[in-house]
Amino acid sequence: MELKPMSYQAGDGIFAHSRPEVSGLRGFCLLICKINFMDYRQKNPLKCCLLPTCLCLVIFFLIACTKEPATKPPAIEFGREHTCQVCGMIIVDFPGAKGQIHYKKGKYDTFCSTLDMFLFYLQPDRPKDIAAIYVNDMGKADMEQPSGHWIDAVEAFYVYGGDIMGPMGEAIVPFSGLAEAEAHIKQHGGSIVKFNDVTMDMLRPL
Repeated sequence: MELKPMSYQAGDGIFAHSRPEVSGLRGFCLLICKINFMDYRQKNPLKCCLLPTCLCLVIFFLIACTKEPATKPPAIEFGREHTCQVCGMIIVDFPGAKGQIHYKKGKYDTFCSTLDMFLFYLQPDRPKDIAAIYVNDMGKADMEQPSGHWIDAVEAFYVYGGDIMGPMGEAIVPFSGLAEAEAHIKQHGGSIVKFNDVTMDMLRPL
């Protein structure tokens, strides 16, 4: 009996029943792998079983590299049940910008002032699993009773050393924009610092 050589079409085999919609880098890589596989298994039928494994590894790597980043926990609004982690005072009883630090397992610490928040954050034994830090944007929030207008504390501009007082001494006033911080300095003095520039030596005189 004569054995006829097998021929393969583009729709045969592992690609016959699954044609996912792909684009960009992943789509290009899948196309290259598919073309190479068709050519290779015609020339090397005994070794072609290795190609699906390699293809799966390529797909897995591409998917792993394009995963969405973890979502930050949202800021909370303070009520009378929230007390300052540093001084123990009821937060809403005092004026000035507040702060909150959230951790990866869902817990959080709250602060009656950005000064206390920095005093806590700069301690060497503080928790390390921080997921997000928020402060009030004082370009929008009311200085006497700030609420809402939470911004990323790490990205904020802080006015340090002005004449604004908070519950625990001179305030470190946060703003979302540089222009707002500069306008505040014209009225109240001080200088602008970023989050990672604040040190414990700066806080002690306050």
